[in-house]
Amino acid sequence: MNEALEPLALIRQRVRAMGRDIDDVKVGPEATVVDIMAELDELEARITASKQRVAIETKRHLADLEIIHSANRLATVGTLTIGMAHEFGTPLGVILARAQMILSDADDILEARTDAEHIVREIKRMTQMCNEVLDYARPHEPAKIAVDVYALIKHTLSLLVMDVRRRRVRLVFDESTVPMMVLGNASKLMQVLTNVVINAAQAMPEGGEVQVRVAVRSVQPPTVEGLASGDYVCIEVQDTGIGIRGADLAHIFDTFFTTKKAGEGTGLGLAVSLRIVREHEGWIGVDTTEGVGSTFTIYLPKSAS
Repeated sequence: MNEALEPLALIRQRVRAMGRDIDDVKVGPEATVVDIMAELDELEARITASKQRVAIETKRHLADLEIIHSANRLATVGTLTIGMAHEFGTPLGVILARAQMILSDADDILEARTDAEHIVREIKRMTQMCNEVLDYARPHEPAKIAVDVYALIKHTLSLLVMDVRRRRVRLVFDESTVPMMVLGNASKLMQVLTNVVINAAQAMPEGGEVQVRVAVRSVQPPTVEGLASGDYVCIEVQDTGIGIRGADLAHIFDTFFTTKKAGEGTGLGLAVSLRIVREHEGWIGVDTTEGVGSTFTIYLPKSAS
């Protein structure tokens, strides 16, 4: 019984139990300070050895993590390289063919000009691919200011109207004279809106209509986003296209995933767009029905400015 032990013997029992991780260690009824010091020395030695083992294990685990991170980086670089090589094949073929036509038709200025225009267009497309890859591979926090969503959408659509018109697509946007403010980077948000609108236009091979609407809603963000509930500015981009197949819906924001025909997309537009919107503490929602169309909703925190 502990009550029968002297105070020093009781202390020695507890120290020994700590050193050996045993709840009930029996010692004699008598103990001296020397005995207790010996037990403390042994306990200290055990703790020191344990710390050394933990340090060695931690160092080994960190080394393993670095190996894993390096492997992941190499895998990502490989994926990017394969994607770039695949996407560059078509425009490079066009450039080569048009350049050969210029050489063979040196006396036909009009034909040479047409061929040169094709070359310029394909080079611009390749440049855009490079920029998208760089944006994805080297993300950075964009500088943010107060941005009027209505003005941003109006300006972006004005730049896209000629491109979508060639696809027999009509843009519909009900703008407002009352500003709707968010805190963001106008250039980056224009990039997001451009990607989503062009994506909508490409989803309508027979032509159609893209409606852009703005609303403010008090919403609870998806749990996976880890954002607070509150008032969000919702930019809806709705098309009347072919919709998204159920099997593809879970992958539309994956890097290099695309269902478009060769030459129409890199599979990076939506991935980059989602990353930019998340940098703005928002997210992108998708509602789709096969054969009816899709609605992409960009959620951004409403600014009080």
